[in-house]
Amino acid sequence: MAEQKSPVSFPVLCGSIAGSIGGMGVKMHNEAFRVKGLSYTYVSFEPSGAKEAIDAMRALGLRGLGVTMPFKEQVIPFLDELDPVSREIGAVNTIVNNGGALTGYNTDVYGAVTALTEVMDPTGKRIVILGAGGGAKTLVWALKQYTGDITLFNRDEKRGRETAGRFGITFGGGVDRVDQSLGYDILINCTSVGFKSKETILTRDRIIPHTLVFDAVFIPIKTALLQEAAAVGCVCVSGTRMLMHQACKQFELYTGTPAPLDVYETILNRILNEGQ
Repeated sequence: MAEQKSPVSFPVLCGSIAGSIGGMGVKMHNEAFRVKGLSYTYVSFEPSGAKEAIDAMRALGLRGLGVTMPFKEQVIPFLDELDPVSREIGAVNTIVNNGGALTGYNTDVYGAVTALTEVMDPTGKRIVILGAGGGAKTLVWALKQYTGDITLFNRDEKRGRETAGRFGITFGGGVDRVDQSLGYDILINCTSVGFKSKETILTRDRIIPHTLVFDAVFIPIKTALLQEAAAVGCVCVSGTRMLMHQACKQFELYTGTPAPLDVYETILNRILNEGQ
């Protein structure tokens, strides 16, 4: 009688459609999987389009998928379900595959609020948000739970007015109108300006000193905007903090177990020290 072989056990595959910028997520998730003793693997893909990415997720049976710009809104028509937060915001950054049914989530809300509340309570604060895309919508929705004083500025006036109108906040005009006369407490950049570059959306003379400046851009970690803000005494929050906290929430959605926050912090600090 031939010896019966045990079936081969393959790891559960998760990933992101972030291409070359997905390295930070790959490092954090894979180390967390290892520490928790889970047979999961996380990789980064670079698809040609949103539909192609979702088709591949279904065909390959991926358990989870992280979604970055410009796909956060584009993937929605190809999903089976949206959680209530993603539905209200109109942007998805995490997809979970449950037996072939793909559900979109938005863990950026958790990441953004946690990153901000680590350094300041946003309750009742005056907030300025730059941008009108998926990231801006996420921040507006999240912060409306804390304050009614939010003003949005965007280069494209039509899109800016649409986003502001959708969430019932003020549209202030183009980003060129942002200066120290606005009297805000918190300024948040949700545009891609400064991503992998030394460009800044605002120079220090247009930033109110000693306020809080949060840049959702996470590469480089110390963006030009944050450097300008630091020069005038602002409290600076890097997009890497948002990235870390939203990744913890992704871990929980993918695995059904609590995320090891200390692991994510250790990996993030290592990347900070290495300068990426």
